[in-house]
Amino acid sequence: METQIKNDNYHFIISPPEKNSSPLHGSTIAKITLAKILAMPVGKYIRFIERKTNEFSSQKGMNHHNKRRTVYAKVVQKNGRLEELEITDKRLVRRYPIRATTGKAVVRKIINTRNALTEHVVRGLLDCQREFWKTGKESDIKPLTFKHFISRFPHSYLDESRLSRLVSNLTLQAHHGKTLSVRSLFISKRRSFANLIKEIIDESDTILTDKNIETILLTVHRIHLPVRTICNCRKLFSIPNYRERSGSYHSKEISFSNRIPLFSKQSAQIPREAGIYEISLSTKIHYPGGSTPVIYIGASKDIRRRVASYTGRVLKNKRIVDLLSDGKVYIRYHMSSHYIALEREMLRCFKRRYRELPKGNINGGKL
Repeated sequence: METQIKNDNYHFIISPPEKNSSPLHGSTIAKITLAKILAMPVGKYIRFIERKTNEFSSQKGMNHHNKRRTVYAKVVQKNGRLEELEITDKRLVRRYPIRATTGKAVVRKIINTRNALTEHVVRGLLDCQREFWKTGKESDIKPLTFKHFISRFPHSYLDESRLSRLVSNLTLQAHHGKTLSVRSLFISKRRSFANLIKEIIDESDTILTDKNIETILLTVHRIHLPVRTICNCRKLFSIPNYRERSGSYHSKEISFSNRIPLFSKQSAQIPREAGIYEISLSTKIHYPGGSTPVIYIGASKDIRRRVASYTGRVLKNKRIVDLLSDGKVYIRYHMSSHYIALEREMLRCFKRRYRELPKGNINGGKL
């Protein structure tokens, strides 16, 4: 029996699984194979379909790079209403005919099962998170667990383990241009509160204390959260406390990582991406415009490699060498493809705030 889901914006129909459409009642090997295929990113899964069915795309220019970046579907909106999904490749929803009980037939059953489950899950998320699909704001993502989703949108072959595997490497493109992981639509209450708190901080023209945030949550959003909880939620996004934000030299658009001890194994977790980084001490040092632990601002197309150079034997910047010997040293980073321009802007902001460049910056990044 078909299940119809309707609301003011759109409606869709979820059909029950076809008989003999899944290998889940078959061998253990088939179940293991299904688990692996459910975890495949869309591009890799499409290539798997091509190999097993000999069905290739008629679209030109579909190279391997593009396939790895393929999203499952685009969410279409017209006149302020969510209309439907535009599946990026028809093979992702196709049901392949089963004509025999051979190994090829089992593989086709597995493909059919993944296609059916994926469409079922994505359409269910259109309904669960419809407010987010309208606005694109993370603060509009409602708390949702795998268990709650399955209870609301049951499917014969869906459980929490399979749902987790499926959504972890599945991406969608929203009508407002964002490409997001489907996994990001399953969040806890704490994460939901953290998204809202981040939005409140970002949209405020003034620097807010946690007590200010508590008042806004209660009066505007009718949500009562103690200051301790607000503090913990703020830390999920590495948002500094009021004192640190009020003394910050950079704009709130810059979202630095947590501070990492420079001479530690944690530095291996720094991504090999382009961006800017900041070196600081465990204690503050004096500048004409105030005190701050920051001693250097830099940029690199490979942050991890650049950071590793500071732990080596030879370091050309003698100013940093002298400062590094003063105790514990920390680093934090912000990834950006515009790292050179961003470094210059950060140095200008630092000089404007403290009336002097960081102690370790010799030429100020060619200001």
